[in-house]
Amino acid sequence: MILVVTTNSHRYTHVKLRTVEGLDLKVVSYVELREPDPDRTATVIFTDIDRLAPDLLLYMSKMYRNLRDAGHLVLNDPGRALGRFGLLRALNRAGINDFDCYRADELATPKRWPVFLRVEGNHGEPLTGLLESQKQLDAAIEEIRENGTPIKDLLIIEYLAEPVRPGLFRKLSVFKVGDRMIGFPCVHEDNWLVKYGAPGLADDELYEEDYGFVADNPFLPLMSRVFDIARVNYGRVDFGLVGGRPQIYEINTNPDVKLRPRRNPSERRNQTIDLFREQYLDAMRAIGGGPPPQEALPRKHAGHI
Repeated sequence: MILVVTTNSHRYTHVKLRTVEGLDLKVVSYVELREPDPDRTATVIFTDIDRLAPDLLLYMSKMYRNLRDAGHLVLNDPGRALGRFGLLRALNRAGINDFDCYRADELATPKRWPVFLRVEGNHGEPLTGLLESQKQLDAAIEEIRENGTPIKDLLIIEYLAEPVRPGLFRKLSVFKVGDRMIGFPCVHEDNWLVKYGAPGLADDELYEEDYGFVADNPFLPLMSRVFDIARVNYGRVDFGLVGGRPQIYEINTNPDVKLRPRRNPSERRNQTIDLFREQYLDAMRAIGGGPPPQEALPRKHAGHI
């Protein structure tokens, strides 16, 4: 059995998995979470960690340890997983990302321009477009503060992206499910803020590259290191290529799992989607299993991932 724990308003991301054959899965909100039946081991996945209020984060960090010590397999330790700021700062210090991130209340001057502003824990669009100077940045921060956004939640992120073709940007992603890494179909848009993708922008050549990313997963070693740095073992890392170097933008611990999106006119694109779905569901079944006896998950292995 798998329990996916989310914030109440974001439980839609995994509910579609409840009807998948061979997958015993339930989605619960943090306020609904109770310790599973002690006579049956479960896999518990903590998601939306960056959206938790401090008191709830502390409580769930302790809950993680209780579940782990009781013999359950638990993914994503709320007490150790890095949020967006911590991850981007750590990746820059590790030499993986060539751009940096700052908290607005650090009063730091960015090392490279342009930059943009966003709220930590918010996975929607940034609060600004690209800001080209300190003067523009200061004015944007002041306006945002006047509108009521707390400065402690405000991040300054240096912009670093590169179009795959003139005017066409691509986001790559890799899922981690326990010990498995799975390539995810690319997303293309006609602006630097690539989120959902726009139809009709990619051609057969790009879709062929896309299939290779999922089938061969050439970024697996680096993305494995990124997940290790983030202390996350379930989620999706999003990144782009700049000068051939991956630049990591975020890890979403509660990714929207679209297993059967609308079929694409490109058969290669459909093959890519099908390949991801097959690999993802195999990985979920592997961590979920059936109702094994307690001794099937010795405590010394309970937290190995």
